[in-house]
Amino acid sequence: MATTRLLTTAEVAVRLGISPRTVVRMVEDGELPATTTQGGHRRIAETEVESYLARRGHAAPTGAITLAVANQKGGVGKTTLTANLGVLLHQLGARVLLVDLDPQGHLTFTMGLDPDGLTQTIYDAMLTPRAVPIDNVIVATGFGPDLAPINLVAADADTEFGNKPMWGGFLAKVLAGVRERYDYILIDSAPNLGKLTVTAFMTADWLIVPTQPQMLSIRGLQLLLERIDEARSDANAQLQIAGAVPMMMQTTNADQTMDQALRRALNIRAIRVFRNAIPYSTVYKEAANARSIQAYLAPQSKHTTPYRLLLAEILAVVGGPAAAQLKLDLTAATGVPASAAPALVGGDPYGA
Repeated sequence: MATTRLLTTAEVAVRLGISPRTVVRMVEDGELPATTTQGGHRRIAETEVESYLARRGHAAPTGAITLAVANQKGGVGKTTLTANLGVLLHQLGARVLLVDLDPQGHLTFTMGLDPDGLTQTIYDAMLTPRAVPIDNVIVATGFGPDLAPINLVAADADTEFGNKPMWGGFLAKVLAGVRERYDYILIDSAPNLGKLTVTAFMTADWLIVPTQPQMLSIRGLQLLLERIDEARSDANAQLQIAGAVPMMMQTTNADQTMDQALRRALNIRAIRVFRNAIPYSTVYKEAANARSIQAYLAPQSKHTTPYRLLLAEILAVVGGPAAAQLKLDLTAATGVPASAAPALVGGDPYGA
């Protein structure tokens, strides 16, 4: 994993001008991600402290909470994760916009559009916002969330953006005009670390990192974390990593071993790994092949439940209007009081 200096609670207290006890409370409340040493001492990544200071020094953004789903490796379930979370948020009554930043257009296709038939996309709005306003791009979908689609024309982004010095802020500028209309914006990024993905890092409030229980996937996170740190340093100091999501998990010893390795590796960076992994199932592939979404096809099925429980963990971190509603829905389904919400997701939702 990319390295960053780990600070003691006393060092963080000095940086923030508060008491070490307050730092401990912030860790326990999920305001500061932390790792725990073998001796039981908390350590906080310096990058997380810098992100907190940046957030504290700026007014909280109004409008939608913006989450980017990112991993430079393909085939980890980014699009499936984005689509299911978006549909579940919509089912909770939230106003949701999905943004497809992968030129392959998998999210666009999944949401019912033909990428090849599009004349205007989010890419056009980013390149020429005056000629192609974002309102001309966003479309309603039959699944609930709105969508800002994309197609293969955006494969030229690295070349086109290279001639424009302010390219890093293109997406943030375009979405600024619609943030007030939505509660959540979810960005499905490309499976690489090109300029489109970096614009997502420079736009999002939070990052969600789907990954598979494979050594290559874990090793590949190093470059991803380096790019995230660069985005924080260059343009978006308030960016936070909500957590990593183990995808396509099986009950084999090999998968369980790699899952533990993932959690140990990210724990060094004080990055949480959500407890509720998404299991491997042909049901998800069948839904995708049918150009549909599991959470839409069968919202109360056992195959949708992992996504619903994962969403509870994510909302416990990022907040927003859907958080309270999901607690109530889970309480109704399980009989567990909302005050005991962490129990619904297998323990402390802020744990790494």
